[in-house]
Amino acid sequence: MKIGVSTSVFLDSDKNLSEALEILEKKVKYVELGCDGNMNVMLDNNVEITQSYDLKYTLHCPLTDLNLSSFREKIRKVSLEFVKDILETAVKVDANLIVLHPGYCVFKYDYEKALNSLIKSLKELNNIQDEFNIQITIENMPSYDMFMFRKPDKEIIENLGDLKITFDIGHSFLNKNISDFFKISDKIAHIHIHDNSGEFDEHLPIGKGKINFNYFKKDLKNINAIKMIELQKKSMEDLDLCINNLKELLR
Repeated sequence: MKIGVSTSVFLDSDKNLSEALEILEKKVKYVELGCDGNMNVMLDNNVEITQSYDLKYTLHCPLTDLNLSSFREKIRKVSLEFVKDILETAVKVDANLIVLHPGYCVFKYDYEKALNSLIKSLKELNNIQDEFNIQITIENMPSYDMFMFRKPDKEIIENLGDLKITFDIGHSFLNKNISDFFKISDKIAHIHIHDNSGEFDEHLPIGKGKINFNYFKKDLKNINAIKMIELQKKSMEDLDLCINNLKELLR
């Protein structure tokens, strides 16, 4: 049973990375490090801090600034270059997997150009993955029109190559396509766990939203991946509730 927690639960809190990891080390064996705010592992000295704890890490890309689907080639290229910076950090913290967002497209008129740009990025990411020997995964996104990869689009799945998917069950619930993603479970290497009411990306603990986790219990258990709890701005009581509910689910 591989259960982890993202440092996202401490974003914009009064905790620094060292304090967050000290708390999490007592709860789980796996932690997803972020690249934003007070939890930014890419800041000076934070890489060294991670080495003080008996934890195994994955790494999540920044939530802002990157756009692997930009049809403006300079922006797409800079995004790929920054992915290399993320991977260099992943090497330093001994992470064997990183999570990337697929990018976004604000206007429907530009969607085909954005899709072609994303496909081009996926092909280049395969080469970058070979260079660093760290698994790169692409996360499915919530139900906001601007985001790419909200559903398991055939054009994207067919161009993953050796890349894998981080399956975010909360995002998928918003898009009403959880079962569709489980049909391609061989592509899933990492799972984000959180709940919501079906309307907003609330990142609630299991049991405080409307996802019927028991219905998908077998699917979740059958995928050999870390089940990474990804709460945002929640209490330690909420975190403990989610950890306990997830353990019970995966028994």
